[in-house]
Amino acid sequence: MDIFCNPLIQEALTALEDKQSGDDVVRTSDEVHVRLVLAGNPHTTPAAMHKLAEDPSEKVRSRLAANARLPEDLFKILAKDSSEEVRISVGENQNVPDQVLELLARDTSDDVRLAISANSLLPLHLLKQLAEDDNMFVAESAKKTLAAIDAKADAR
Repeated sequence: MDIFCNPLIQEALTALEDKQSGDDVVRTSDEVHVRLVLAGNPHTTPAAMHKLAEDPSEKVRSRLAANARLPEDLFKILAKDSSEEVRISVGENQNVPDQVLELLARDTSDDVRLAISANSLLPLHLLKQLAEDDNMFVAESAKKTLAAIDAKADAR
């Protein structure tokens, strides 16, 4: 069944197409809720995900960035989103490609770098890079993550 068949879903996506600027179109809480559900649903079509990547709601884009079935090109787009929360969600997604993690490890936001520094699935070279970060909290978090990885390896 095509996800666009549901009238409420179609209406919510059409509202995105009709937007003239972020606040020009009044959005009901039902529309936002539908878009939030779509953004987090792994069965949402890639076409719908591409529309949701342009959603004016930071919450919708952040939920989309956490979607386990996010297409690779959207990882790259959302990793450059203006919202730190969206970029953090990209970095916390278990399926994020390494090249996108490379971008996030150089993010201008300390909060984004701090969030990914706690990710034990981050490639070791990126954790080592973050362990040398100018921000002491990012560096310390990366060092703790590296120590936890070492302790786990020693336990085997």
